[in-house]
Amino acid sequence: MFEAKSGLRKLAAITAITTLALSIPLAAQAAETKFPETVTFLAGAFGTDGKKVDLYGKTEWGVTLESMIQLKAGGRSLTKQLPAVQNVLASSLNAIGNKAAPGFLTNADGTLKVGRAGLFLFASEALDVPNNAVRAMVFKKLKAVTNATTGEITGVAAGSIDYAWASLGLNSYDEKSLANKVVLQMLKQQHADGGFGSGGTDSSADATGLALQAISLYKTFGSKDQDALRLAATKTAVAYLRSTDVANNHWDAYGEASINSTAYAAMGLKAAGAKITAYSAWLQSKLAPTGGFKTSWSAGLGDVYSTSQGYVPLIGLSYLDLIKKN
Repeated sequence: MFEAKSGLRKLAAITAITTLALSIPLAAQAAETKFPETVTFLAGAFGTDGKKVDLYGKTEWGVTLESMIQLKAGGRSLTKQLPAVQNVLASSLNAIGNKAAPGFLTNADGTLKVGRAGLFLFASEALDVPNNAVRAMVFKKLKAVTNATTGEITGVAAGSIDYAWASLGLNSYDEKSLANKVVLQMLKQQHADGGFGSGGTDSSADATGLALQAISLYKTFGSKDQDALRLAATKTAVAYLRSTDVANNHWDAYGEASINSTAYAAMGLKAAGAKITAYSAWLQSKLAPTGGFKTSWSAGLGDVYSTSQGYVPLIGLSYLDLIKKN
């Protein structure tokens, strides 16, 4: 539930949003939903209480956050996501924790999980949640580990993926200057083949697709030289994805066709201005009758992890289409 401080104001704000959502005719909401079975499948992954996604016997907070973003893209109102919003996005205790126990944004030693913190800020904005107090706390922690001059981030474990989510989160929090520096620092991690990675020297479709979204959120928000650097990086990253595309409609990972890699790569291309119709069609071909995406390990059924990243590009969008740009 909401923390005690400012709890009544937050509850009142969400109640107002709830009232507004309920005023929209259900038929109109349903008409706007593409692949409703997929939305229903993903919503069902939150369990009977609707608070979070559990996989393999434990809560997967990153999957929960991305699933909430996917559900927003599927027209799932804030009202229908309210249990998860209260549990995940509106509780500082759950998100950050305290001296007794870490939250899902912090490690056991109290250090910040940088990429997840950026994802938290981005998800809060995408869902338009009135959680300003919690957002401010998360931003303060992210800012504390980010060099205000160079954009270098302390404690990064997943390379460009962490940098990309950090910059997306900062931009969604309207911290454009710091976000620009983080993006420019991320560009230094671009590999010779044009791709980005999660660490080491290997590029991946996933990291490159996410990096492209971080680069492309604002076309011009620095100096001309900085804008030129981002444009050049975009061109080479797009070229990398084109060169690693399989059959012009998907990407592989670990030796097999990958929903998640295709989803992130397609969203990156969409953010960079490319058409992704072929990738959306391929994703559609991988839907199970139950609505989720099939994988090699899901025995013909829908897989929650794949679906937690795949719905947005299935309907031809990227994550950038889900937030307001100021």
